[in-house]
Amino acid sequence: MIWVTAYRLMLILAAVVGLIYTWMALGSPLNPLVLFTVQSNLLLTGFYSWRVVSRWRSPAELKGAVTLYIVITGLVWHFLRMRGASPFEHLSLQGHGLGNFLLHYVTPVMAVIDWLFFDRIAPRPKWAAALTWLVYPMAYLAFALVRGALLPPDAWKRYPYPFLDVDRFGYGGVALISLALAVCFALLGYGLIALHRLINQASRTTADPPAPATH
Repeated sequence: MIWVTAYRLMLILAAVVGLIYTWMALGSPLNPLVLFTVQSNLLLTGFYSWRVVSRWRSPAELKGAVTLYIVITGLVWHFLRMRGASPFEHLSLQGHGLGNFLLHYVTPVMAVIDWLFFDRIAPRPKWAAALTWLVYPMAYLAFALVRGALLPPDAWKRYPYPFLDVDRFGYGGVALISLALAVCFALLGYGLIALHRLINQASRTTADPPAPATH
């Protein structure tokens, strides 16, 4: 549908503008690439760009993975970095303001809407996918810890996020935090699958006319 394509183009635009603002604010072109926020939004941009130009329906598991990663980006930012503050508190057209708002709030919300209400007739994602989706966050964790161990203490974003700071929590503490986050991410994945199935089933029920009564 044309309006679905238009919606996805708006989603891509929001991600691209947010990424440009972030790149401009952080200076070096390589710095932002260490951030999960940037990586997840790049994945989102690539996936939906492919969906716009391709006629092939994407597997539900692939779309679910992209959705989960961008939702993780938004929730971690809001609850662990912003500590539940208003999303509009630091919104501005300069520095990180607009970029943060677009990459942490706009793209996650738009992606969830797409996940729930578009491609509803696609094959249902399997429950096991929620665990498979954790491979990328775990790989990112390994990348962040190895990178931090190899960099000097004064390096920029030696540990990309405060809760991964080995100097502060030690490897044991970071392992416990990571385990707790992994459990939360798995539950989040199951939640996305459950909502997708629920809405998909409701859509099918609404679309199928009731069987005529027999006497």
